[in-house]
Amino acid sequence: MEKANINNGINEEVIGEHFREILERGLGLDINDPNFKETPSRFARAYKEIFAGLDHTKEDVEKIFKTCFPTDYKGMVFEKNIVVFSMCPHHFLPVRYEVAVGYIPDGCGVGLSKLVRIIELLAKKPALQETFTQEIVELMEKNMHTKGAICMVRGEHYCMQMRGVKQKDVATTTSAANGIFLTQPEMELKFYESMRNS
Repeated sequence: MEKANINNGINEEVIGEHFREILERGLGLDINDPNFKETPSRFARAYKEIFAGLDHTKEDVEKIFKTCFPTDYKGMVFEKNIVVFSMCPHHFLPVRYEVAVGYIPDGCGVGLSKLVRIIELLAKKPALQETFTQEIVELMEKNMHTKGAICMVRGEHYCMQMRGVKQKDVATTTSAANGIFLTQPEMELKFYESMRNS
């Protein structure tokens, strides 16, 4: 049997082959049933889309921020209600994230869609919510001209809703910040006020 190499990217054939085995040998399903016959290949295609972030290099991510627009704006750029889906690394079950981000430009700003694109890309790989949150502000700090960046993520974890404790209303909140949002508490407060009021 072919051994998957984690450094070779996403292999649809391997995913489909092993999922077929899960259906037949693990769950005892009849793979010839019309409902399941094409499921392994559908599953593989879905996983390739869901985990597209695994096929992107750090350089690919940084290219998203390549274009910068000069600005004299001194206030906070704030976006909220960014909804993305990811997978938890422990059970490989979905997580629904609502993300809010803010930053203070330092003479340069990025297109508003770029923040959404980077968040979508980071969500397309299995990672802890804490890691996902931290990666957002770290990439903003590294690739944007900012005086500081901040992020809050609210996650609904299906591994807690579908199984285990089965708590459908539980949400997990994480946050991360750098720069002026750490050194000037009033800026952090302004971010949270914007979340409540906008």
